[in-house]
Amino acid sequence: MSQPTAQLPLECWLDAALAGASTEEVRDDDGVLVGWWAENPECQGASAFGSTPDEARSKLRQVLYGWVELGQQLGQPIPTFHNGLVAAPT
Repeated sequence: MSQPTAQLPLECWLDAALAGASTEEVRDDDGVLVGWWAENPECQGASAFGSTPDEARSKLRQVLYGWVELGQQLGQPIPTFHNGLVAAPT
């Protein structure tokens, strides 16, 4: 008999998703730094832009929160991190 998987609170899931996120510099055609792009490749379509890496990651956290809620409402698969499941707040 398999063991049930424990659910992680949404905040823990967000922390894990951000731990796997990357940030990249965004430069204009002249090579001038205009900001930072953050995304986690496991969370397709969820990304954010900010003027600093920290701002981009903070905005990504907000985007991922909505991304999870919408995904759950639509019955979309949500990636798991640390062998856990995401549990939306009630």
